[in-house]
Amino acid sequence: MIERFAAAFERFTVGALVLLLMATILFGTAIVGWSLLQDLLHTRELVAEPKALFEVFGLFVAVLVGVELLKILRHVMISHEVDTALVVETALIALCNKVITLNLASASWTTLLAIAALIVGLAAAILALGRLRAT
Repeated sequence: MIERFAAAFERFTVGALVLLLMATILFGTAIVGWSLLQDLLHTRELVAEPKALFEVFGLFVAVLVGVELLKILRHVMISHEVDTALVVETALIALCNKVITLNLASASWTTLLAIAALIVGLAAAILALGRLRAT
């Protein structure tokens, strides 16, 4: 009885999260498009300002993280298990978003070292999970 209730609750919760995430991705995509359009309309030459480009890239990667999270939730709904490789790949994409939007002028060396260590650690995890799948 409790197992059936827990399974139904899990399906409901994951389904609600999927719907909310889909709405967030839709609105995020609209914001990226609107931001890009605004930048193009306010640029007199064909050369974009680096600050504006970094803002658009940051928004773009944030939407991409949402799409990857949607993949994870869809996998959970179908197989009822979390795919570790998908989670690690999504974490790497989210970290790359941080790197893209990071202000290097104000970042300390310890922050940069920590980000580098996280990137190496996530890359090693992806490599290990890939080898694990191959066996």
